[in-house]
Amino acid sequence: MNPVIRRLAAVSIIALVAWLIAMLPGAAAPIRPILDRANVFFYDTYYRLRPIESRADGPVVIVAVDQRSLDAIDKTYHYGWPWPREFWGHIVTYLGKAGAKVVVFDLLFTETSAYQSRTGDDDTFAGLLGEVKAPVVFGSMVSADGGWGHFAPPVKGPTFGAVNLGGDKIFRHYTPPTNSRPSLAVAALKAAGMAPRLPPDRPFLLHYYGPHQAGDGKRTFCYISAASVLGAQLQGDEAARAAGLTAELFRNKIVLIGAITAGTYDLKSSPLSGQYPGVEVHATAIENLLAGQQVWIAPTMWGWLTPLLCAVLTTAGVIYPRRAIAKAIAPVLAAAGILGIGILLFRGSTIRWVPPVAALIATAFSSLAAFSWAYFMEDRQRRFMLKALSKVVSPAVAAQLAQNPQRLTLGTVRTDITVLFTDLANFTNMSEGMGDEKVGELLNRYLGEMSDQVLLNDGTLDKYIGDAIMCFWNAPLPQSDHAVRACRAALGVTRREREIQADLISYGAKQIHTRIGINTTSARVGFVGSSHLYNYTAIGDGVNLASRLEGANKLYGTCILLSETTAEAVKDHFLIRRIDVLRVKGKRKPMAVYELLAEKETDSQLDALVRGYESAFAHYQLRQWDQAEKALLEVNGHSMDDAASRALLNRIERLRIAPPPEDWDGVYDAKEK
Repeated sequence: MNPVIRRLAAVSIIALVAWLIAMLPGAAAPIRPILDRANVFFYDTYYRLRPIESRADGPVVIVAVDQRSLDAIDKTYHYGWPWPREFWGHIVTYLGKAGAKVVVFDLLFTETSAYQSRTGDDDTFAGLLGEVKAPVVFGSMVSADGGWGHFAPPVKGPTFGAVNLGGDKIFRHYTPPTNSRPSLAVAALKAAGMAPRLPPDRPFLLHYYGPHQAGDGKRTFCYISAASVLGAQLQGDEAARAAGLTAELFRNKIVLIGAITAGTYDLKSSPLSGQYPGVEVHATAIENLLAGQQVWIAPTMWGWLTPLLCAVLTTAGVIYPRRAIAKAIAPVLAAAGILGIGILLFRGSTIRWVPPVAALIATAFSSLAAFSWAYFMEDRQRRFMLKALSKVVSPAVAAQLAQNPQRLTLGTVRTDITVLFTDLANFTNMSEGMGDEKVGELLNRYLGEMSDQVLLNDGTLDKYIGDAIMCFWNAPLPQSDHAVRACRAALGVTRREREIQADLISYGAKQIHTRIGINTTSARVGFVGSSHLYNYTAIGDGVNLASRLEGANKLYGTCILLSETTAEAVKDHFLIRRIDVLRVKGKRKPMAVYELLAEKETDSQLDALVRGYESAFAHYQLRQWDQAEKALLEVNGHSMDDAASRALLNRIERLRIAPPPEDWDGVYDAKEK
């Protein structure tokens, strides 16, 4: 299967299965509670990351029975909790005079006052309330049949609101109607003549504004101590001023009266804190209803699309990249994106809740499945290719490939390489007098020794073609000095050939002479072949040129010929000389051909050879046959018996007999490969 189609199919199948698995808990009744608990964890965590929205100047004021109030009443009036209801009547009287829009009791008066028999406490309370013009709403429990709970004080026509907040340990929802009865918040708004902007008959997720009390002691809502209000009513303006009370604090406000200490047993829990007064839950609900605020849950469509999108992106992010670190980034980014976007949406002035667990499940499963697919499909293929390559590259290169197998892929990539071809001169004729067994032994010894020189210089063995070797550098791993490595390997081949010449001849061969061609070029490199057989190779016109250069050694009697691109890359490292300007068979464009002689600064006699030959070649290209011949004879006489010089001398003799045409460009046309 085409790799592109295979990957696309894998992404589609894995993403779809991951999405189905992520959506399963939402549909399976036994698993649904687990999913809900996980989402609730993130819901509460998101709340703790929200900025506090102070409601100190909001429409709600809370008159609270706090510890300070309990202590003050005990000290001043010598009453413990619960207080005489007459006190509440005085507090309501003060609030009414201050201009409160409505007074709401989040306290239950289900039993007759303990002080009724002695002081007529309930009657006094009812009488005081009868004189207050501001409407008063009383909290009451609602029974299953919709009936209000018992109310002891003889208040005429009392207005009730349900304080049933449900059985949740942590209050996240608010239910305006309870058994067809209005909640305390809805009843308070109705009594105040204020229209809610949220439907008063539907439950909603509370938009909390902050914790009951922040770390610096500040409270989200405006809290007034109940003892201060009572003192202001009973002791006059001086007590009010001492407590910092003014009528402006209560004018046109919805005033909730409730208890917030542990001893009063009205503490709840919210997503923001473990201890959250019940009266503040009602205050939050009132503010939400008035402002049209709630936690808006993402539409069902998003609940389906988000896990699918995460599954697709995560799977693609794991399958398509080749580097392991890039694969690992995809699920991390997906999870971070899910949580990050969820937090940002939750932190806005309008809270938007996108449950993240299904998307996280999709991300986790798709990651696991995609990594498994990559390991068992792609990595298995790479391990196979690595095993194949380990036979044709040096141990150092193999070790690097083992650490970075992502460098291996099916198909080819274009890159710069240096290609080296070797061939044994006259091997066919030489082997005719040898038996098949001896030829095999000779080739095994020769190819093994010469291949060692390639691997010692971290080259890649491509193939053996009879007695010839093809190899290259700069793939599969990059090598900035690939041309230099190839030249060192070539010199190593000729040196090793001299060292084992006697051993090779002992197999029955005559003189062994290796010809080498080297070219630095751009080529496509990779695994090429079919499902039956393939190998790691290089393809391109420049590869063929290296083979042509190897054959061109026959023209000059040389061992190692370089292309101009290779010569330019290695001229600072090796002693080279330009042998000719050649037009090889099959090519129209001429090229300079160079002979690789040795490492630089190794032989002064070779330096003289290079200078003499290049001087002679310059005369040759100018048709100055005599000067060229003289220089070549000096090279051979002064330096050494040089085959390239003899070849050029022979060419000059032929040109004297049959001069080239007037438009001759000094290029030699090779007739053979």
